[in-house]
This record gives sequence, structure tokens and C-alpha cells, in this order.
Amino acid sequence: MTTSFGNDILPMFRPGDIACMAPKGVRLGDADWMGDPAGNDDFADHVNARRVFAALSSGFMPPGHRWSQGSLDLYASWMGDGFQP
Repeated sequence: MTTSFGNDILPMFRPGDIACMAPKGVRLGDADWMGDPAGNDDFADHVNARRVFAALSSGFMPPGHRWSQGSLDLYASWMGDGFQP
């Protein structure tokens, strides 16, 4: 079964996580932004999703609520499945 942003990833972000990151230009609740295929000097593709994953993996975000390894694995599956909306 393919992992999708709307069904699998979005529900893992709490409303407060989404609200906290919005002023920083990080649109955690926006499937188009999260799945944007653009890259930059740090990541060849899907820079938004990959930066979020890096922050989640390091425990930098969300504040006060480190994601479990299972949640990180699900996010990694979403990326591996092609960043499906």
C-alpha cells in the first residue's frame, strides 16, 4: 500500500506543530508545499520534505514531542513512495 501525505503524514503533525512552523514559512499542513519536487544546494529534490524529515529525525522538531521511530519510518516510506499527496 502506498503511503500518502494526506492519509498518513499529515495526521502525525499536531495543529500546534503546524501553527508553530507557519510563521517560519514551513507549511507542514500543505501537501503541495511538502511534496514540491524542487531541490537546492542541500538536497537534489523535494527539499521541503527532506528538510522537515531532517529536523524530525534530529529531534529538532516538533518541540517537546520527539517522533517515534515508527513515525519516522512512515515518513521515510512516504518519501520512498514518491511523495504522494
